[in-house]
Amino acid sequence: MITIPVDAKLTEYLHSKAAWAGIALNGTFELTPCCNMACKMCYVRMTKQQQEQIAPLLTAQQWLALAEEAKKQGMVYLLLTGGEPFLRPDLRQILTGLNQMGLLVSINSNGTLITEEVVSWLKEVPPTRVNITLYGASDATYERLCGNPKGFTQAVRGIRLLKAAGIVVKINCSVTPYNADDLEG
Repeated sequence: MITIPVDAKLTEYLHSKAAWAGIALNGTFELTPCCNMACKMCYVRMTKQQQEQIAPLLTAQQWLALAEEAKKQGMVYLLLTGGEPFLRPDLRQILTGLNQMGLLVSINSNGTLITEEVVSWLKEVPPTRVNITLYGASDATYERLCGNPKGFTQAVRGIRLLKAAGIVVKINCSVTPYNADDLEG
């Protein structure tokens, strides 16, 4: 596992210099609006069928071309988000290309689709960090809020697999009236 340390002072310095020069150092690619959960508060969630009625998703090659152009303009940090990025069968291809460009890539995920197989290829093309949002402290809360009766168990499993592989994980939490009782947990 290759760990890319990014010193906070260095990051602060780079952002300061980039802002002064008018360079967009950070970028965010919403790879898909599709998600495997149906969180009540989410505004970015579609089924594959809903998404296909609107427009086709960009291909891996199209995302990589956009990243190459953004890199030429000064982008260094890239966040991959969705919906749920791990729903994309070509996420490995996208991440591999982004890593080959030298970009520092983070991924936002709900963690429920992170398996041993996913972690295996993530170790080959490691993101700088995987951000996992927890929506509660129990499967019952996940079922109530996200429509996934095993969501908590799946997310915690994904977090443990990532940590065991040495992949940096940041935990986020969304608090809503549906999960506020789980906040301490």
